[in-house]
Amino acid sequence: MGPNQAPFFPIRIFKISLYYSVFFYLFFLLFNTSFTIMGVDVGDFLKQYLGAFFGVYLTTTAKVFAVSLFIHTSLFTLVHLGFSFWNRSVVKWYFLVGSVLLIECFALFQSMIMFPQIYGEFFFFRYPSFAPFLYFLTDTISPMVPNFVLGILVFLLLILLARHVYLHKNKESFFAILHVLVLGFVHAHGLYLIGLLYFVFVISQGKHYENVHIKTYGLLLIFLLFLYVLPSLWMGISSLRYSEVKGKPPIFILSADSLRYDKIGAKINGQSITPNIDSFTNDSFVFHDHHTTIPRTFPSWADTLTGKYSMEHKIRDMFPSPEEKQRIGSTSFPTLQQILKKIGYDHFAIGSFAADIFPRANFGFDEVYAPNFNARIMTVQRTAETQILILPFLVGSWFSGEKYLEELDGLSTWGDGDRLLKRFDSLVNERGKSPYSITYFSSVIHFPYTPAYPHYKRFTNPQYYGKYKYLKFVDPTDASLPNQEEISQIRSLFDSAVYAFDQEFGEMVGYLKTKGIYDEAIIILTADHGEALYEDIHGQGHGEHLRGESVTHVPLMIKFPKSSKFESVPSIEKNFDGITSSIDLVPTLLDYFEIPSQLEYPGKSLLTILGQKDWKEDRFVYSETGIWFSDVGNHFFQKQRIPYPNILSLHQVVPEEDYQIMITDPIYRETIAFSKHRSIQNSNYKLIYIPTREGVRFELYDRMRDPLNKNNLYPNHPMASKMRETLYKTVVKWENASLAGEYLIPSSLSDINEN
Repeated sequence: MGPNQAPFFPIRIFKISLYYSVFFYLFFLLFNTSFTIMGVDVGDFLKQYLGAFFGVYLTTTAKVFAVSLFIHTSLFTLVHLGFSFWNRSVVKWYFLVGSVLLIECFALFQSMIMFPQIYGEFFFFRYPSFAPFLYFLTDTISPMVPNFVLGILVFLLLILLARHVYLHKNKESFFAILHVLVLGFVHAHGLYLIGLLYFVFVISQGKHYENVHIKTYGLLLIFLLFLYVLPSLWMGISSLRYSEVKGKPPIFILSADSLRYDKIGAKINGQSITPNIDSFTNDSFVFHDHHTTIPRTFPSWADTLTGKYSMEHKIRDMFPSPEEKQRIGSTSFPTLQQILKKIGYDHFAIGSFAADIFPRANFGFDEVYAPNFNARIMTVQRTAETQILILPFLVGSWFSGEKYLEELDGLSTWGDGDRLLKRFDSLVNERGKSPYSITYFSSVIHFPYTPAYPHYKRFTNPQYYGKYKYLKFVDPTDASLPNQEEISQIRSLFDSAVYAFDQEFGEMVGYLKTKGIYDEAIIILTADHGEALYEDIHGQGHGEHLRGESVTHVPLMIKFPKSSKFESVPSIEKNFDGITSSIDLVPTLLDYFEIPSQLEYPGKSLLTILGQKDWKEDRFVYSETGIWFSDVGNHFFQKQRIPYPNILSLHQVVPEEDYQIMITDPIYRETIAFSKHRSIQNSNYKLIYIPTREGVRFELYDRMRDPLNKNNLYPNHPMASKMRETLYKTVVKWENASLAGEYLIPSSLSDINEN
């Protein structure tokens, strides 16, 4: 130790940590890098991106390395601190390295048990020979075991620290206490840059800590403890600003990506997979035949929150152009949040990876607690995922820390709802009964179906040891059908994910009841779309076709305040069997709050039919497909479509839009719109419009007798001509489309702008 080095943090320790960090960072970057995202190989795309924006890549990879360096250095200093408390002799470098590596391995084991999906690509694609080790961990060891070991180590460190303070009560002791508190605070809040600056400061000051008066240490200690409790204090003070306003109850839109209607109340071994939602049905109006307008997340939410069809506002896929995005929140397409803002509501969105659509358009939220999605963030994610030794700390599976890289909120394999529930509880605690809304959007049910421990074991076969043990890997180019064992496992994963969301839902409802908010709140349960799970030839996924009930048929339940007139409706009369659409939500809430609008909405207010069983008239609802991600495969819908390039060929990174990935070519946009399959359906029948190169194909199905849509009744059924006419009228009216023979010719965005 040099003459001017701090006793508990000599420069030698920082050097060891730096070498350790560089070695493992480069090692995992070389041997654990993948360019596959949700089944799509983006290698060529990233090469093109990196060539054009190499500086951005350097910035993002430097960010990941900085986090890695801080975490490793913190561990080295704490391990060295412990040995210093125990024995003042110099510890060999290899003993320090071995100790830190052992700690990180135990943290990794705990994380692998909690979130095996995060490590799925490592064990099933890159190094499948190691998969039995993952099986061993998840099958035989509770996460409490590595937690206990790590907890013992932390406890020993604290005991040694307390012993040192008790025996010496000198400046070294106070310095050590402050050091541990600083690292704990930085780790809990993910302030890695401040942490690195702190290390630089400590190294540069060396033994100057001895010149600090002991009272100053006491003040610093009080200040640090104050910082620890400051968030809670601030939340308590902030909550005093908000109060209840009569007639303006809190609104909670609680939703899950891909939640199918038929999973509500479904039973496995005699037990419901949605017990909390089942209980909620006793307090709510249930709309049993509710459908989304488009089974893709971005356009579905755009339709739901504007009350307008995607064919009108032009958000028709997951990667809209700047011109298309600007239409959301405009005068012609105000969102529900913007409308309610005018009567005093504040709005918040909370979600995981599929909620990345909320920051990408002007939906009218005051705060969005959800990940964004762009090429820069995608690069951070792929780089961070390679570093498996620090992943446990980045995802907070042990001892908090999930705030280091906000980009990791967008990991599709991180299905933990706890972090979302913390944000929900925090907002509810602050806002209370004041006028505000929370749109909560869970992604745990979205493929690759990633419920955390113990939920991923809930309904799956413990004897299954294939590539779908923990998640459903997605390859849109692969049309091959899994065998029956694999299909059973995939469906069981989906059911387990539904159960995991139900637990989240139960936690939120329970918290609202605890806070005395539940009774007078408006609570809406719904989903953006459903999911095909190998029914008949429908494959797995959503958005590619409109056959069957699974992709458009989603739940809708609405609980009104107990003081409202609607709560006088008997429970037995709160089940509505008529067909409804996701575009009905906006007119329903506008009607509830008696807000007049100059806009014409295609949906209907559901207040008019509360207490009834069905519509008095024969109602029809519209849906359309999303964008096809792949242009290859043997799927039936690939044979029934007008081809256009795959998603990687359509994309481009737009630096002016924060490196967002967009489809900006107007020719492609118009081709995508022209090629869409469209449907119109009522309570009994569904008509599907399918444009092909050879002409327009129509399919008509009896929804009641043929829910899988196997028997095409077109054109001989009496409903064929009526439904076809209704479909054409709907599209011509709301899209300003024209007809060329049987083909629907969509209006382009340029035509709309010119008008």
